[in-house]
Amino acid sequence: MSNSKWVRLINKLVENSERVLKIEFKKVQHTLIGELYLDQDTAFGFDYWQNGFEGNSSLGGWLMFKEIEYLFFPKVADLVKHVEQDLEQIEALINSVGKFSLETDVRGLKVVCYRV
Repeated sequence: MSNSKWVRLINKLVENSERVLKIEFKKVQHTLIGELYLDQDTAFGFDYWQNGFEGNSSLGGWLMFKEIEYLFFPKVADLVKHVEQDLEQIEALINSVGKFSLETDVRGLKVVCYRV
């Protein structure tokens, strides 16, 4: 996925952060699953740039777009509070940005960013 497409996707997710409650990600060649922290105050040129994020994830440090294998939007955003995300609404937001490789199952919605 190109960096410009990443920026358009992140912009759309930030604009709709009240609907997108939880985003997990997996880095290419790593086994750890991290969480992206995006909210209405996340800003291009401050929290993310043309090629990645700085400090907006549970893994900390820089996260380059090209390092992300997939984004995952779990159906259950908070197990303790029993909060669920509207995956159909999130899928519509993603599709409004462009064509993406999407996979869905009972656990959630996955945006495949890099095929291994």
